Amino acid sequence: MSSKRSLLAWLLVAAMALWVNKRDRVWRALEVFEWDAGGYYTYLPSAFIYHDIGRADSLERLGDKYGPPKARGIGIMTLPNGRVISKYPLGVALGELPFFTAAHAFTKLVPRYRSDGFSKPYQEAMLLAGLTYGLLGLWVVRRLLLRFFDDGVTAWAMVGIGLGTNYFNYITNDAAMSHAALFMWQALLLYCTVRWYETFRWRWALGMGLFLGMAVLCRFTEALYVIVPLLWGVTSWEAVRQRPALLLAHWRPLGLAGAAGAAVLSLQLLFWHAVSGHWVVDSYSVEHFYFSQPHVLYGLFSYRKGWLLYTPLAALMLLGLIAAWRRLPAVVVPALVLLPVLLYVTFSWEAWWYGGGFSARPLVSLYPLLALPFAALLATARRWPAPGRAALHAAVVLCIVLNLWQTWQYATGHLLYDKNTKELYFSKFFESPYPF
Repeated sequence: MSSKRSLLAWLLVAAMALWVNKRDRVWRALEVFEWDAGGYYTYLPSAFIYHDIGRADSLERLGDKYGPPKARGIGIMTLPNGRVISKYPLGVALGELPFFTAAHAFTKLVPRYRSDGFSKPYQEAMLLAGLTYGLLGLWVVRRLLLRFFDDGVTAWAMVGIGLGTNYFNYITNDAAMSHAALFMWQALLLYCTVRWYETFRWRWALGMGLFLGMAVLCRFTEALYVIVPLLWGVTSWEAVRQRPALLLAHWRPLGLAGAAGAAVLSLQLLFWHAVSGHWVVDSYSVEHFYFSQPHVLYGLFSYRKGWLLYTPLAALMLLGLIAAWRRLPAVVVPALVLLPVLLYVTFSWEAWWYGGGFSARPLVSLYPLLALPFAALLATARRWPAPGRAALHAAVVLCIVLNLWQTWQYATGHLLYDKNTKELYFSKFFESPYPF
């Protein structure tokens, strides 16, 4: 079966992302390492340049080189024993390690750049890491979609997700954050899940454990995605009753999956013990979930960060669950169970808007899963009358245009990264940094 169109779709997303990443940029000192991205990354210079994993404030100690404000809000905390750690888990840094190594070697060869872990080559390397992992994740999604849908449907789904959601922002402007890597880990988890239920081979079980473990090592709430492998393929109450027996019958490969995931997560425990003497450290001790006061409606619809407002293509992905019940029923139950739990937990966080960013960034991890119902909707539309098919394709194109426009506005400061209001949103909607 030809897969040229979906390949071209992937190449289109890659080309546009590369163009955005390589466009002329006025670099500011530490631009990439401000806020969360710096907190995820700080493990690497602390360990490999300053040779003290308990000094996550290595950037702060370079104040004479960079001066204020240095990296704002990167999430470091001082332990009772005086050592300093990042509040963020170390999974993102682990994924960035090859790119950090290359950047560090480059600065040794080109003396005009500081080999301090924070100069421009390190910043560019972390952006490249996010871009690479995001595109690899999209490639895995393509492979997954081609197992169930033809090349044309897959191409439309790829372009829609790649250019029509805030995934695009998190492989370009904010590629040093965790979300590009999480997209890849979740895509790999889903692919291994599908293959395991098809074959029950050990290697796919090992992949499920490793990739879920890596996702959780990047962001602890990604543990909720264990719902996907547990419920994949459940399509009836009878299947629900039979699922425990099925899992028990394959306890050996699933035990391997659990052991692989635990081995990955043990890296965080070992780190905490090495720096604090305790196996578990509550690095988010001053931030909390408020499960009695969730902000789900704000998270979905508000002008501050509403997912469906800023990423309306997500509504089409969710609508696709209706079509998926006929085209790909295996995805429906895990999606319907995961979605309310994930939305409730995500938007019960005290800072439910998750600081600066574009749209609801914690939900980028969902897109590999939602790619399947989205593709099911596109496939079902082929049986619609021509006006209906045209309307759906026009809606996808409009979502892409809107997303690219607002991503550009966000990158240039014309769309506020936080604290947006309805009045500000509409007053700035047509603002452009360049005259036409």
